[in-house]
Amino acid sequence: MGDYLVMTWPPGTPSTTADVLRAALEADRIWRVAHAEYGLVVYVRGRRAPNVQPLPGRGGVVVGDLFDRDATQEGRVADLVLGVADDRDPLEIAGDIVRRGWGRYVAVLRDRFDPPWVLRDPTGALECLTWRRDQVTIVSSDVPATGALSPEGLAIDWHALSDLMARHGLGSQICPLHGVKVVAPGAVRGGHQDEVHRLWRPADFARQQRRGTLPAELAAVVDATVAALARDRQSILVEISGGLDSAIVAASLAKCGAPVAHGVNYYWPQPEGDERVWARGIAERCGFPLTEVPRDLLRLDADVLMRHAHGPRPGFNAQDPDLDDDLASRALTLGADALFSGQGGDGVFYQMVPPALAIDILAGRSPPQGRLKALTTLARRARTTVWQLGKGALSRASAMGGESSPPLYLPPGRSRPAAHDWVVDRGGVSRAKQVQILGLANAQTAFGDSLRGRAAMLSYPLMSQPVMELCLSIPAPQLAIGEVDRPFARAAFADRLPPASLSRRSKGAVTKYFARSLAESAPALLDFLMQGRLVAEGLILAAPLATMLDVDEMIWRDHVGEVFLAAYLEAWVRVWEAKLAGRPAPDPRVI
Repeated sequence: MGDYLVMTWPPGTPSTTADVLRAALEADRIWRVAHAEYGLVVYVRGRRAPNVQPLPGRGGVVVGDLFDRDATQEGRVADLVLGVADDRDPLEIAGDIVRRGWGRYVAVLRDRFDPPWVLRDPTGALECLTWRRDQVTIVSSDVPATGALSPEGLAIDWHALSDLMARHGLGSQICPLHGVKVVAPGAVRGGHQDEVHRLWRPADFARQQRRGTLPAELAAVVDATVAALARDRQSILVEISGGLDSAIVAASLAKCGAPVAHGVNYYWPQPEGDERVWARGIAERCGFPLTEVPRDLLRLDADVLMRHAHGPRPGFNAQDPDLDDDLASRALTLGADALFSGQGGDGVFYQMVPPALAIDILAGRSPPQGRLKALTTLARRARTTVWQLGKGALSRASAMGGESSPPLYLPPGRSRPAAHDWVVDRGGVSRAKQVQILGLANAQTAFGDSLRGRAAMLSYPLMSQPVMELCLSIPAPQLAIGEVDRPFARAAFADRLPPASLSRRSKGAVTKYFARSLAESAPALLDFLMQGRLVAEGLILAAPLATMLDVDEMIWRDHVGEVFLAAYLEAWVRVWEAKLAGRPAPDPRVI
């Protein structure tokens, strides 16, 4: 999707500054005006520019797509219509949007003479950063590194970068740039005091625990969200991995008659990375043509990494740069304006089998087969005994205190960064549901900047607000415990999926592929990182990093995630230092 930039300002002399900023922006001839009114203007750019919906009564503007929740629950597709009075409290409007609507949007709500309030949808599907120039408030999906609109004091925030590394990239609330503020998913930010209010919390739905939900309700919600996201699309490219989640999305696309141009499946030479047989069955059942694309090892070096590092935040959504390049190219070649996938299904449908599930079972949240059978089934799938499962469930490690331990190359003694807001808010939430919430927080990186996201709208129906809310409110054992994983989701779509997909117990695995890619790329990465800015600034210790990049070490320990994380951050730093210095940094994202 393309970019947006909103400017708002109070009446009076601030309009002079606004005129200067508008002239500077329009001189580039890249941006175009999508909406203008007294004290507010919206610009968009790119081939897939977002929609812009002005609110009545000069109440502000919604960028993106905002659907009516009641219509979705009835199986219809309709935009949310807001009657906004001039004197209505912006916070009241924001709460109304979150309760009555859903979608992929950013709402800029005006507040008389004060700075506006900015609401970002709970999925975080659209980037949302804000800063001020004099009394002009700017809300945008991108950040100009230089020029009149650049944030005052814009510079790399090394402490925030260190926090990103310590949290393994779980950074939907972190932008490592001084002078820029992040609006977090599900939060509204603004006003004279720059207040932040969290209007949507996954824990609120996890506390409800609706035990009477039927699989048919899940199918209806998924179908409705797919239909809404596919509305007005001219050509859709859908990833069909061969797994359950992408199969469900494909089935819903077929049911609503979406204009799917092609399905695409990526496969590796290793048997565990080749899921073509399942992908073919799904595509045939849905009536979609399928393109099968062979994969090879990643060859990571400075040029490849920096090509995907131009966004205002590190490009964790392009951690597989070959895939990112290929999907972007295919979308452009096909003229596809949307890319659908089953991203996020593992979390919402509860594919994981943590020991914490045993606690939920013992607490009476077991599925219909009863506690003992549920515990036995869980132990079998976890490849352990019921006794070991219980011991693990009661251990301190099963209490989700935050995220994984920081990478080994970080300097010792640094303070641990605050955990993600969704993870911290766990009062009254069962252990198993806490694991689910952490998974959903991790999945937010899927909406980050990427080349494929510039070529087509990234559509992840399973991560939509209605689907997340429903699955969060269903007891974890009901979602997770069965002879095969995700039994509730399988039951919901049993009448539409190939029998082979429904009964499949295995799952594709490409861990070996990424490990071998790291080994092949180790010489280039060693030079890139050891001579890099993160080491020079003391954010990374050279000795442990060099050990991680030793091929012999890789045989015994898995450091793939930690090394890739450092490489992506290093690439982002180099690109942004060039941008901030005014040096040429050709941006492949501007399509």
